[in-house]
Amino acid sequence: MAGGGRYTAIFPGSIEKFCAKPTSGSITASRIAGIVVTTFIKAKMPQSCLKIKPHLVIIDAMKSVRMLKPTMFCCLLISAMLLAVQCGKRTQDIDELKEDAALALDGGDFSRALSSYRRAYRLEPSDRDVLFGLGMAYKRILMPESALVYFRRAKILYRHDRAVNRELLQLCPAAEDYQCAINAINALIATGDNERMYWPLLADYYYRVQDFAAAVKYYQLLIAENQDDRLYYLHLSGALSYMQDFEQSNEILLQAVERFGPTGETLANIAVNYINLKQFDLAEKYFRESLQFNPDHVPTWINLANVLSSRESRAKKQEALEIYKRYKPQTPAFYNIDSLIKAMEIELGVE
Repeated sequence: MAGGGRYTAIFPGSIEKFCAKPTSGSITASRIAGIVVTTFIKAKMPQSCLKIKPHLVIIDAMKSVRMLKPTMFCCLLISAMLLAVQCGKRTQDIDELKEDAALALDGGDFSRALSSYRRAYRLEPSDRDVLFGLGMAYKRILMPESALVYFRRAKILYRHDRAVNRELLQLCPAAEDYQCAINAINALIATGDNERMYWPLLADYYYRVQDFAAAVKYYQLLIAENQDDRLYYLHLSGALSYMQDFEQSNEILLQAVERFGPTGETLANIAVNYINLKQFDLAEKYFRESLQFNPDHVPTWINLANVLSSRESRAKKQEALEIYKRYKPQTPAFYNIDSLIKAMEIELGVE
């Protein structure tokens, strides 16, 4: 085998000599494995080839036989090394395809880039550069959904890869996948970014995925640092309301009123919280104040009428009926305004 035969290019010198001049006796499994691994290192096989672990081919063959004669050892070693050669050729092909695709992508030839990346993907679907390159190519041709497919696959395999997570942070919110964006931010923080730079995004995205406790945390941090953004107060109060902490929600809204002045929206939200707290006098008060700022807001009128209809006063019930009838044409269907009118007419004994 060593003397100009077909395997000369495969084996480093020590293995050639060993197979050309077999020694007597037997070779243990551990010695075979050691020789194969050493051979791989000397042959400078690509790292991706080590995934195949050709030395395990030999070990598997020895499961039922503890000792092998040198001749059998050489046969098995040849098989393992042939497998390695095939792997090495495949890795060379992938590297060439990746290089061609990257050049095409940089040069704006997106069709060629996609073609080369796809061919490389068929050879090695878990390669980081291939997955990332496909994502970038689809992004460049304005196919974000396809780009996300490959960035998400890359995220599974390379969860802390910063470039992958930056792309996900950019694309996931546009796809309304806010949990994906949160995961990307957390990976970027874990790999060195300052969390502070992501507070606004984390507050918003946690709110959108209905993790209100986390949203509250980040809105509180934002308000502590910057008390001049009215929206932070509104979003914080909203998150607290979803957590059914209506008292604290109103505390935040009243702080906003004191700092920025009253608005119809803020006052109406205060009124809704008072309804949940069963403080109907205060709910009525704030709905009426809200309507002074926005007298044409039909939902606020209907909410006021709902509060009035629950009061003991007949005058308030009559006012509620008048509001229902006045705004019936403009009231959204989900309010079931006809049934509300009928119930009030029956209670008041009027037609």
